[in-house]
Amino acid sequence: MLENISKALIFDCVYDPYKWVVAYVKIIQWSFKTWDNLYLIHSEISLQATEVGYFSPEYTKDSQLTKWQIWYIVTWLKSVRDAQIWDTIIGDYQKIKKFTEEKSYNLQSLAVPGFKKSKPFVYAGVYPIETPDYDKLKDSLEKLSLNDSSIEYSMEDSKALWLWFRCGFLWMLHMDIIKERLSREFDLETIFTTPTVVYLVKSKTPALDKIKSWANVTELAKTWYYRPILLINWISQEEVDQTKDFSIWEIIEKYWNILKLRMIVKAWSDIEEQWIIDEIYEPIWEVEIVWPQEYTGEIMSLCQSYRWEMQNMEHIDQTRVVRKYLLPMWEIIVDFYDRLKSATKWYATMNYEFKRYQKSDLVKLDIYLNWEKIEALSMIIHKDNSAYQWRDIVKKLKELIPRHMFVIPIQAGIWNKMIARENISALKKDVIAKCYGWDISRKRKLLQKQKEWKKKMKAMWSVNVPSDVFIKMVTK
Repeated sequence: MLENISKALIFDCVYDPYKWVVAYVKIIQWSFKTWDNLYLIHSEISLQATEVGYFSPEYTKDSQLTKWQIWYIVTWLKSVRDAQIWDTIIGDYQKIKKFTEEKSYNLQSLAVPGFKKSKPFVYAGVYPIETPDYDKLKDSLEKLSLNDSSIEYSMEDSKALWLWFRCGFLWMLHMDIIKERLSREFDLETIFTTPTVVYLVKSKTPALDKIKSWANVTELAKTWYYRPILLINWISQEEVDQTKDFSIWEIIEKYWNILKLRMIVKAWSDIEEQWIIDEIYEPIWEVEIVWPQEYTGEIMSLCQSYRWEMQNMEHIDQTRVVRKYLLPMWEIIVDFYDRLKSATKWYATMNYEFKRYQKSDLVKLDIYLNWEKIEALSMIIHKDNSAYQWRDIVKKLKELIPRHMFVIPIQAGIWNKMIARENISALKKDVIAKCYGWDISRKRKLLQKQKEWKKKMKAMWSVNVPSDVFIKMVTK
């Protein structure tokens, strides 16, 4: 019976305001008709095909979809998150369900191999420049998520920048596209904070509110991040794979002792105190680079600046070289690809894949502007590179932040200990320009009045941080 079922592969899906989610499919086996009972294997959703057809190039209804053709199916789902790319659709769901229950057959074995769920790896905070635009930004992100299932967002609160959204993206290019769409389609000017990746942190104490409420363990069990934690703690790969069929509470109950002090950190504003951190695990990626042999020296010097670990090297032919490196994801998300292309005159190509989580000697660096901690500028750095990075970060901020009418101190600190400082000098007005030949006491009186006014402004006004500072801060 299973050899005669209808089967199709989803390669794209869009949200239509009248038809809702429309899946673009390639028919692998048999055929589909209107009002067929369908089932999405990986999403585990049953539905009815309210309309089927082909492209001409507009949507054109048809009575039946046949094998090895490209068609569309109107699923009547409300979100593209439910129709995942590379998911498998099967027909005659009620008959197949009854058959598999009687024979104890797993439906997952009917899926077309190669499915991988899209996971955001890069996270950044999104703020509206104008505070009244917060509701508009919220509506805009909801509309964007209708057509882009790979974006994640959640509402957050910041003492410095008020209400904002923490968004997850596939990569830096995906983040740039979302920023541009917000500007063009919704006429919204936004600030995107310094991008970061997902770290796994082990706390020294269970006294944190997040740990007391079990929010950390629940978040781990809902996502795939509990799996690298189990592998780190010497749980076999076979046993970890079996947890795919577990419920959230089964995972929590079985691995409570391992997960109870672990947390997912997507923004370093979540960790207010450095002393609570026991261990930090960062994502490591396997990067495969192909380049002409004459640029070998440039590639090696480039990878050395990113804490590289070479895996292997092969020669495709007499002119081309292939090397695989293990690189920390945080080191390469911003400008590694641009620097790679520049070093090889655009001849090099790069492919990357998530490898594992690895324990690293990392510290949180806090940035203070005008004596106030700016969580959006907080970042994680490696201790081996910290000695020279502290001063470079502060100097770069001094160049990027515009001058104000008062002196702005910029400080970098670890564990509430200030380790670097620069001052942005104030804009000055020559108040004694018209006092040529006047008594010196009159000039001193005007200068003292200006000094008191600047002191008052420093206490009342805030520092204006341009929106591009957050991205420029992490470029090398």
